[in-house]
Amino acid sequence: MKVTLLRWLLDPVTSVLAVRIRAQNHGRMSYEAAWRLARVTRHPDEMGYRLYGHLPEDPRR
Repeated sequence: MKVTLLRWLLDPVTSVLAVRIRAQNHGRMSYEAAWRLARVTRHPDEMGYRLYGHLPEDPRR
């Protein structure tokens, strides 16, 4: 199952908000980034998860 489908099934409100955010940016923001922004907007305590998705990979791994 793809992550996008899983997100739609588990949290449709956040997914709809992500689509709206993406539409406001005229598609310049990826769905993944918009979804993370929508999730943190609704659940500010999850900021660490949003930051994790945007950090560069550790070259030591």
